[in-house]
Amino acid sequence: MIRIPRTKITIPAIIAVSILSISLISYSPMDVSAELDKFIIPEISGTISISDGSQDFSDKANISLSVAMGAAENSVEDGKAMWGKLDIVQGFLVYKIAVLTSDDIFNMVIVDAGNAEALYVSEGVSKENWKHSRHSDSESHKKWKDHYADLTPEERELKKQQWSEVKNAFFALSLDERAKMIMHFMSMKTQWNSLSDAERDEKKQEMKLMMEELLPLSLEEKTQKLREYINSL
Repeated sequence: MIRIPRTKITIPAIIAVSILSISLISYSPMDVSAELDKFIIPEISGTISISDGSQDFSDKANISLSVAMGAAENSVEDGKAMWGKLDIVQGFLVYKIAVLTSDDIFNMVIVDAGNAEALYVSEGVSKENWKHSRHSDSESHKKWKDHYADLTPEERELKKQQWSEVKNAFFALSLDERAKMIMHFMSMKTQWNSLSDAERDEKKQEMKLMMEELLPLSLEEKTQKLREYINSL
């Protein structure tokens, strides 16, 4: 059974959003969530049928998000589940799981929400192809590039390395830990949309300052910080 909790947005929560939104190199959850809906999925047959027009299906899954992520990882060689959501495909309840390999190849895996069977594994999409998609031109990507526009090539390379370590720290977490953070992110995204522009700007500034403190930490320290935050949820 999957239920998304309502959680007050705090600064540590904003850090979690930032980590999931930016750290996975060019694969942000916003882009991933949109990209999952772009794949043309061949005919599948699941175990849990959902009637047309059903809006509330969150309590009908027999497996958790973390179990679905595990099934997806087992379907992609050297893959790590980075994002997932419960959805309806062709009238069946499934999880759409985004999996990233160590060489930055993205796959989408459809996992049956009833028995954890992988019903479909997409062909891999390279980081270069992703960069040339329409998502790379989004305002969020532009702002992120502008943020580091004044850095020297050496400084930009250091930032890239630091963000790569944040990605690796996220993937160093257990499936349960990653799933918990993803679910928390989805809850916070709903609340974020309800904030005023001024409130968002204030949170973004606080987030920027705290992320600058996180980035210089070692990979082990980054992983520990993520784990401490997840354990506090």
